[in-house]
Amino acid sequence: DAWIHWVDHSDHPYKDHQKFDIWPDVREYTHTYQTGYANLGNGQPATLFSSYDNQTVDTHFKWMHENNIDTAALQRFAGDAKKDPGYAKWLNDIADNVRAGAEAHGPKFYVMWDISGWNNFATELVDDYDTNIKRLTTSKAYAQQNGKPVVCIWGFGFNDRPQDTKGALNVIEQLKQRGLYVIGGVDTQWRSDTSAWKDIYTKLDMLQPWAVGRFGGVPGAEGYKPTLEADYKHLNELKIDYQPVLFAGFSWGNWVPKAVRNQIPREHGNFMWRQFVNVRELDIPSCYVAMFDEYDEGTAIAKAAEN
Repeated sequence: DAWIHWVDHSDHPYKDHQKFDIWPDVREYTHTYQTGYANLGNGQPATLFSSYDNQTVDTHFKWMHENNIDTAALQRFAGDAKKDPGYAKWLNDIADNVRAGAEAHGPKFYVMWDISGWNNFATELVDDYDTNIKRLTTSKAYAQQNGKPVVCIWGFGFNDRPQDTKGALNVIEQLKQRGLYVIGGVDTQWRSDTSAWKDIYTKLDMLQPWAVGRFGGVPGAEGYKPTLEADYKHLNELKIDYQPVLFAGFSWGNWVPKAVRNQIPREHGNFMWRQFVNVRELDIPSCYVAMFDEYDEGTAIAKAAEN
């Protein structure tokens, strides 16, 4: 009975009351949900999907299989889960949808906690794993690396995220004690970081330095290649795995007041293609595409309406 991502508030999206810049292609969903927009140009009602609906997530994993996407990271904003049982159930039900979709269609999945706004992550994240996530790792579709179930924590080293470095170190240690392979989503400038975070990065099994919004255009993507090369070389020396972040474009003109529309254009796919070229030319073994279904920041690679 509420909307999220499509709009800032719980009521349904309608004209001039939305926060997404890409309209999804909804033709392959069995169930969609009525918005307050006028009908589409073809006369059909303007409806959107919900990932709380298991048929939606099943469709997403079908698309991943058809397009050779190996793995999906399930983002988990668990900051309010401890104090709000209803929210916790919502998160867990979507996780069950993801497990079912992955098992049905073949791509793997793993859990990625986002610590944005989660000031108590140091005392709550491991408990969330034990209580809600550990059960998922027994799935045949749960991603493993080096024989260990994979988890990721996103937000280490960002100035506007929680700064509990001691807590972060403790969380990483506890997750590793549970036999997990731990990825860290870190700020782009992690190599030059002189704060207490610099010692945290070396405790991780893999780093994913954030790149969304850091450059734009094909020349910008080309110019980012030396950063990829330096990151890869440094982490190889530390014997830590590296997974660069790629993105298709960026826009949040309907979300952020006075934001530039189509801020980082996709250039008909050429922008992301150049980033893939960088990865292949440097012989980096894998990459993380941000994001699959983030229509509200204009980064989604899932199917979009053609007009």
